[in-house]
Amino acid sequence: MPGIHTDYPFETDNRAYRHFLTLVDEHFNVVGWDDAATGRPTLITLIDIGSGDTFTLALLDSIEDRAPHVLLAFTITGELSTHGPILGATAASNHAPHLALADSTVTTARPAPLHHPDTTAIDHNTWLPVPADLAGAARPAPAHTPTIALVLLNRTPALLTVVGPFPDQHSAHAWRPTPDLDARIRPAHRGPAPVRHEHHGG
Repeated sequence: MPGIHTDYPFETDNRAYRHFLTLVDEHFNVVGWDDAATGRPTLITLIDIGSGDTFTLALLDSIEDRAPHVLLAFTITGELSTHGPILGATAASNHAPHLALADSTVTTARPAPLHHPDTTAIDHNTWLPVPADLAGAARPAPAHTPTIALVLLNRTPALLTVVGPFPDQHSAHAWRPTPDLDARIRPAHRGPAPVRHEHHGG
C-alpha cells in the first residue's frame, strides 16, 4: 500500500493525517520539515495568515485502522452473509447503513476481523459474541453459493469468527480449523463493499 513503511513510527498515508493537511491548508500557511536522511516528515509548522503567529507540531507516531474485516449480516430468515474484505473496523461499520438501505431483510450487521487461512489455529481474540437467538437461527447459504469466506459458528457459547479470503470455493471448503468445529456456516462472498477511502494531498 502506498506510503506504508513498517520500520517508521509515523505513517504518511494515515487518513487522519491526510485529512488534517487538507483542512489546515485552507486556513494556514503550512511548512513541512523532513528528515534529511530519510525524506520522511518530522515536523509541521502552521503560520496564521492574518497575524503571522506560528506553532510547530511534531509527527511522532500514528495508528492505522486497516486490519482486514468483513461486515456480517443476518436476515430475518436467519441467513448469514459476509461483505468485504474491508480495510478497518470503522470502514466496515460505516458500510452497515448502506447495506440496510439496499436490503430490507437485513436485521443485524456488525464488523468482524478476518482471520487469514494460512493459520489453522484461530486467535481467541477473533471470536465474537452474538445474541443466542441469532446463533441458534443462523443457517448456511445454499450449497451452490460461491464461498470465499467461512464463518465458523460455535452455537453453544454463541461465538463466531470469520476466516478468509480464500482464492476459490474449493480452498474454502477444504479448510479446517484446529480444533475443528461441528457447526460451519458457508456464507456468500459478495465482493468488496463500496466503501470510499479518501486520500488528500498535502
